[in-house]
Amino acid sequence: MSEHRLGVQGSRDHERATTAIAAALALMSRSPERTSRALATALGKLSRSKQQKMVADWVHDYLEPGGPGAAYVTRLLRQLHPNVRKRFLAGFIANLFFRDPEVSERLKREHGINAPNLLAISPSMRCNLRCTGCYAGDYDRHDDLPTEVFDRLLSEAEAIGTRVFILIGGEPFMWPPLLDIVEAHRNSFFQIYTNGTMIDDDMAARIVELGNIAPAVSIEGSRERTDARRGPGVYDRVISAMERLRDHGAMFSFSATATRDNLEEIISDEFIDLMIEKGALYGWYFAYVPIGLNPDLEYMPTPEERDRLRRGVNSIRERKPILVADFWNDGSVTGGCLAAGRKYVHINNRGDVEPCVFAHFAVDNIRETSLVDALASDYFRDLRKLQPFGHNLLRPCPLIDHPGVIKRVVEKHGAYPTHEGAESLISTLQPGLHNYAVSLRDVYQPVWDKEYRWVDEWLSSDPEWQKRRSKGLDAEAELAQPARQSGADEAS
Repeated sequence: MSEHRLGVQGSRDHERATTAIAAALALMSRSPERTSRALATALGKLSRSKQQKMVADWVHDYLEPGGPGAAYVTRLLRQLHPNVRKRFLAGFIANLFFRDPEVSERLKREHGINAPNLLAISPSMRCNLRCTGCYAGDYDRHDDLPTEVFDRLLSEAEAIGTRVFILIGGEPFMWPPLLDIVEAHRNSFFQIYTNGTMIDDDMAARIVELGNIAPAVSIEGSRERTDARRGPGVYDRVISAMERLRDHGAMFSFSATATRDNLEEIISDEFIDLMIEKGALYGWYFAYVPIGLNPDLEYMPTPEERDRLRRGVNSIRERKPILVADFWNDGSVTGGCLAAGRKYVHINNRGDVEPCVFAHFAVDNIRETSLVDALASDYFRDLRKLQPFGHNLLRPCPLIDHPGVIKRVVEKHGAYPTHEGAESLISTLQPGLHNYAVSLRDVYQPVWDKEYRWVDEWLSSDPEWQKRRSKGLDAEAELAQPARQSGADEAS
């Protein structure tokens, strides 16, 4: 049976599951607290694996009356428009639990790959703002990903069971075909990272009408901080966009990049309370990574500040009715780095297939190859073989936590830089990144030893984690070992 036919059957099964879950969510919206307790009890009874039992225990504790979880579920179910509740929330839940095993087995058998959980795609790098330190404004319409290539890419992903797409840029809403293509792929889910300035009432209404879009609205923290980087008046436009999305019943999040300048602001109670008031149902935290035309190591949060971010995010989770994710510090939950097709990849506006949105090196272009063949490349295979890259999953990244990994794998496979200045990550920035990684190791090792003993149980059935644990070396030292041995042989 072809991947296309398998994909069609999977789509039908997914639609049926979505309808059933949407009906359950509609019932929950009438009595969120009572139904949430029933859900927690049911999960406990259905759990079989250690990981499932840990999830059930967390859900039970999170949904305790009077806690942030109970308030969050009430917010979630009562704020969302019924169309969004069905198309995005119910569909997303169905996607987590109903993946076609026949497709997965065929991919593994014939290509040695798994279908990624999501794809990050930049259909355009054009932007209507000129933010400090960003090069997106230098692109024009000729640099956009062709509509037919984008549509084919989505169809190829859906055929192997990938239905979650993260759209970034640039400003994705500047790409004219965007919403029409989203409408053509109604059984997939699109999180769109946006500066928010193009979301007027008509746009908010269309987002809710489609139902399968969740904007992630970027903000730097305070009005002063946001306007200083993004331009005068942008903060007010961002807040207005959030209010429109909330009032129309959209599912949306905030997105904040932590730097040495704004860290305390974006984890403060004042900021989080404002995001809740404006309707954000979840939030993303990213630490600044030195990429782009003028990368600056001094802009990165220090190792101590990265730990401060970790502690701040954990405190928000314990006290506030909002879900937040920390792209690096949550490596303990994901089993390490997600890149190179383990869980996701990034396709840029030119079609280059990159390991992740921060690793701007490629060997394939989606205009010239299929998604499956790109995922099966030796370049990506070698990166996946090394995952997780270390024993401490608070340091998951092969760019800033184990910088020698990306350098060696890129050089081995002759991966080309996908934009001007990208090569600095594996050349001039290497000494500074190594110093940063050593300092971070010293800060995070006692934290890992003391606070993350639960990870062994959480990942007890994860073969990649067990393989890394059985080795005495992190990936960077593992890659350097043959070179040391070769040198020793020559000396003798």
